[in-house]
Order: sequence, then structure tokens, then C-alpha cells
Amino acid sequence: AIVREKYFSLRPKPLEKWLWAAKAPGSAERVFWYHWDIGHQNGSWVSQVPIRIVAKECGVDVGTVTRAYQWLKARGLVRREDAGRDDANPFRQATSLTEVFVPRELVRRLAAEPNRRPAAGGDTVRARGSLIAAAPGAPVEPVPAREPVSGVPALSRRESQGILQKLSDGERARLYAGQRDRKVELEFDAESRLSEAERQHVLETLRLVAGARPVTAVSAPHRVAKPAARRQVSALQLVDTRQRLKRAKGEGDGRDVDRLLQEIAWSVEKGSLGKFEVKHALAIACKKVRDGAWSTPYGMPADWTLRRAYPEACGAAGGI
Repeated sequence: AIVREKYFSLRPKPLEKWLWAAKAPGSAERVFWYHWDIGHQNGSWVSQVPIRIVAKECGVDVGTVTRAYQWLKARGLVRREDAGRDDANPFRQATSLTEVFVPRELVRRLAAEPNRRPAAGGDTVRARGSLIAAAPGAPVEPVPAREPVSGVPALSRRESQGILQKLSDGERARLYAGQRDRKVELEFDAESRLSEAERQHVLETLRLVAGARPVTAVSAPHRVAKPAARRQVSALQLVDTRQRLKRAKGEGDGRDVDRLLQEIAWSVEKGSLGKFEVKHALAIACKKVRDGAWSTPYGMPADWTLRRAYPEACGAAGGI
């Protein structure tokens, strides 16, 4: 009954064996196969899921998911692309795009891996350009291709992402659950920001994902990012920011000033505040600390430290 009636994911055996040989942590495997499954269903191998939902679906905490991303990125298994600021909330970071990859060394020897045997009689099921071998002895039934609903125009990837960003947190969570469970209906909020045409597009996307077989899409050309200019907070700016932090966090705030300074420097130089001019970015960070809204930047390595010393305020010379 589980095999015939319930949903299950497909894990290519060569890739699974490679992860075993690489001694991938269990959490990294969970996160990788989670994005693999959604990307496979979408046909683009790209997914856009908030990290808290990934943690919930994989049964781990958010910090574990962050470490899993670091392990996977270091081995070229995923690429995380910053989606910029959320259009609906400029002070909030939009959900990053996650693309899954096959390791290069596996690609080089993929031809040597054994292929699946064709089904009895050599029959296969063809669905929207994908070939899926039927189980031995199982009846082969053609899967009808699902065409877009008339009246729902095809949208570009950028337009689809714009619609996704307009969803509320509740709508987005229900959408991800619907894609996972292959549902064809979605409950929108009473005051949803989506127009009727945009709702129809979301529902049509759900219907396509709920189809019998995934779509194999032609991957978009890889964009080579231009090397970013080196960005660094000056020593004088660090000293000034440290004094501002002392005043901003107040006497009742027990957070360490030096640790806050490191987090802000990382966010300005390598994180989300890098989109702003340095002086403006530092002002934003100090305001967040003063309002109690500052949190450790996403993606900041736990052992990251400033690679340079900054001058302290002049103190006593010890009587010299």
C-alpha cells in the first residue's frame, strides 16, 4: 500500500552512494534531498523555501540547517543565491534561492555506473518529455500531459518569483505543503494581496506539480558573477561604531559589544547590509541594536573574526 498509494522521493543510487562515501552528516543529507525533491518536482532544480520551513520539514533546528548548507556548499552540492530585499518589507531579507547540483567527480564517472534495466517488453511511460521505466510486471498506462488552463498566461521566472514574494507567510507555508503533498487546491487569505489572475497562476502551478511525473526543463545558462570589489569597514569606523553600540544597547542589555561589532562588520562586508553604503549600513545596524531587533546575521560562520586590529580609545599609560 505504501508503494502503490503513498508519495515517495526518488534518490539516484550513484548520488546516494557518493553522499555515503563523503560521510555526509545526516542533517546535510536531509536538507539536500529535501531541496532535490522540490527542485525535481519543479523541473528547474531550484527551490525557494524559508529556512525555518526547511528546519521543520527535516525535523532539525535552524542552526543545524545553516551548518548543513555550509557543508553542502563547500562540496558544490548546492548554490544559495541571495534574492535581495523583500518587496513587501524593505527591512526584511527575501527567501534565498537554492539550486542543487551533482558533484563533478560523480559526473566524470557517471557513464561507468550501471543503468536501469528496461521494463518488461521494453515499454516505458513517457510523460511531458521524461522517460520513467515501469516496474517489472506492472501494467503500463500512459500518463496524460497536463496543459495549462486556458486563460492563464505563461509567466516568466521573474514574474513567478514576484508572485511568490507577495504571498503571506501562511499562504507560502500552505503552498510548500501543497507542493510536497501534491495537492491541487490552496486556501488563500481573506485579505490576500494576490489578484485573481495571480491566484490562478499559483493554482495552475500546484496542478502541474501534482501531475503524475516531474518535468525535465532545460537549465538556464549559468550566470558568471562579476567579482565584487573588496569592501571593508575602516578602523576609525569600527571605533566610532563601538562607541555608538555602547550607547545603543543600554545598561540592561547584556550582549557583548565586541561580539556585536564583529557581527555588524561581517554583515556590512559580506552579508545583507553590503547592499548599502558603509556609513548608511552601520547606521541601520546601530538602530536595530537600539530597537532590540538585531540578530546574528544569517550565514555568518561561528568562528569568523575581524582580521585586523582596531585602535582602542586612549587610556592610562601606566604612569610612564
